[in-house]
Amino acid sequence: MTSACLFHLSRSGRNQLLHIARVAYSFRAGNNLVASSCRPLAARRCFSDKETKTTKLAETKEQEQTGLQRSILEEVLIKEKQKPTTFTGKVAEKASNTFLYAAVAAAVGMLGVFVYLLAGEFFAEDSPQKIYSSALALVREDGRCQDLFGSTIAGFGEETSRGRRRHVAHHKYEKDGRQRIRVLFHLKGERDEGIAQAEMEQRDGEWQWRFLYVETKRRPKTTHVLIDNR
Repeated sequence: MTSACLFHLSRSGRNQLLHIARVAYSFRAGNNLVASSCRPLAARRCFSDKETKTTKLAETKEQEQTGLQRSILEEVLIKEKQKPTTFTGKVAEKASNTFLYAAVAAAVGMLGVFVYLLAGEFFAEDSPQKIYSSALALVREDGRCQDLFGSTIAGFGEETSRGRRRHVAHHKYEKDGRQRIRVLFHLKGERDEGIAQAEMEQRDGEWQWRFLYVETKRRPKTTHVLIDNR
């Protein structure tokens, strides 16, 4: 029936119907193209919105955790120690403070004693360590000692059975009303080894050399006297 109606229409009518059909087809194709092009854009917008929300949520959680840590730290640092209000609490606090002050005073006192002993050991005129250091310096500077032991001379105290070196052997005594101190230590050089003996005596309040000599270890043993005020 439709074909019959189109056949009976005039040519101009048929042209108008064809034009309307083409316009409708073009409009439908355009809508499909717009819809297909909008889908990826909408998807990208949706993914971007989700990512933004996730980032904001993470930042919010981090800020909350930082605030919590800061509040705990501030509470620990700022919070003042509560003072006891009862008599027993006050007595306990005073006893604790007294014990603390006594411990600090004892530590300071022990430190002072240690410094005093250390100074006496290394800096006093009658210190065996100081006499040993002075005697070793004289031995190293002596030309005859360099010929006997070598240019480089080392000094050390007695050795234990395990090879450990102890302090320099020394002996303090009094004779003829005068204080004396004698030290003995070992020498070692490139050429030979030996021992050294030195003694100082207190005269008129001052410590002076009484003697200093060295003796080689290898045979024939050689004795060299550096100082002799006996």
